Amino acid sequence: MMIRTLPTLVIAILLTGCTSTASRMAECEAQDVSEDTCYLAEQNRQTAIYAAAEKQALENAARQYAQSARLGVPAFTPLRQAVQHAQAAKSKTLQARIAGIDIKISPDIKQGYIEQTAAALTEENPYAQVYQKGVFTAIWYRQKHKIVLLRDGQIVGTAKG
Repeated sequence: MMIRTLPTLVIAILLTGCTSTASRMAECEAQDVSEDTCYLAEQNRQTAIYAAAEKQALENAARQYAQSARLGVPAFTPLRQAVQHAQAAKSKTLQARIAGIDIKISPDIKQGYIEQTAAALTEENPYAQVYQKGVFTAIWYRQKHKIVLLRDGQIVGTAKG
């Protein structure tokens, strides 16, 4: 009997601090505050809770992205990641080091990495693929098999790819 009442007692103790919207509104109005002001205060309270939850979610996502970037793995959903690993096994990855900057490009699956961080494919045409990350732009020329690295629009160097 004691084992069954213990969880119930713990739940009851934990829930004593919880209040509903209606009870908070009644408590506010009992202090001679207008109903409109109490309603506004309750709305502000809920907005603050949602903002805190959103802020925490964004921090968690940023932390997860940073962790995956350190490991050199893009932060994809597991299903997409599995599909892309299967594609990566078939694709050719071009690697170059230009002026101390590591560049990896997988043209078949349209993925590029500059300094082990995913770079966005910003342009593609029959002659080239352009990847960008921050101030760096990497251009892979298909026919010449050449990678050109730019920093702030200025050529840093080239390499065979």
